[in-house]
Amino acid sequence: MAKSCSSENYLKSILILLKRKGKVRSVDVAKELGVSKPSVCVAMKKLRQENMIYFSEEGHILFTEFGKAVAEKIYNKHLLLSKMFQSIGVSENTADNDACLLEHSISDETYECLSRFYRNTLAPTMENAG
Repeated sequence: MAKSCSSENYLKSILILLKRKGKVRSVDVAKELGVSKPSVCVAMKKLRQENMIYFSEEGHILFTEFGKAVAEKIYNKHLLLSKMFQSIGVSENTADNDACLLEHSISDETYECLSRFYRNTLAPTMENAG
């Protein structure tokens, strides 16, 4: 998949909605992202062509194995960045917004290093403080 912030945001939103609701339709994605239904249709067509998603007979959006792996990687980057920002005093809302911007920009190598740093340095400190 060519890296696209838009595609990654759609994948992440589908994953979040699946975790929250169990089933996802295009209209749910439109509402979650605040975009038009036609925009979602175009994005879903692209994600289908890239073998990221498919639709059930009932019209629910489902991940391919590949699509789920990509979505989880994006989501995990988002969670890590947001936690790290909050750990240095950034407000939850700002941390979430900034994480959304950066999750698309950092390489897998940088993500792995940040994740290791968080697990080994910040997470234990935060657990001891709580």
